[in-house]
Amino acid sequence: MQAIASGRSTTLTSIAWVVSEAGSFVLLAPLSIAFLLLRRWKRPADDIALLVIAAGSALLPITVKLFVARPRPTIEHLSQLSSLSFPSEHTTQAAAVYLTIAIMLSAGLTRGWREAVIVLGVVIALAVAWSRVYLGVHYPTDVAAGLLLGWSWALLVFHWARPKLIQDHAAMGRVAGE
Repeated sequence: MQAIASGRSTTLTSIAWVVSEAGSFVLLAPLSIAFLLLRRWKRPADDIALLVIAAGSALLPITVKLFVARPRPTIEHLSQLSSLSFPSEHTTQAAAVYLTIAIMLSAGLTRGWREAVIVLGVVIALAVAWSRVYLGVHYPTDVAAGLLLGWSWALLVFHWARPKLIQDHAAMGRVAGE
């Protein structure tokens, strides 16, 4: 952490601020809503999954922080935060939301494009994780936990709950159509 703090530059700090905001709830909530509006509710199960993932990725790290109660790093913070450190909320939210949007965008693409879109979602989350450590507001383990929590939550909801939503939707359609 000290090595990172001693290697800070004005340019890199400005980049870290911008990248860090890519994981903020203030940006991700409207981004998720805008994404859903642009899709025009074409796949309701996917759209509901994104809402559940976005909401859960905002609430899960707050809950975990209450149990772990880890203070922020003691090096100079380039941001004034009073909340606890573990896990990183920005990183959790970025990991969950960007992976989900990438999975949704990649539907119907060829394999190479699908992989590229998902890799882009992962890279954005990794960049947010880096920025939080660079800004001195998280330990590396905080962001690693945030990445794992966000990606796990997204995959759990998207691959476990979404098929259930699709089955329930299909069952409702059969009942209505009979």
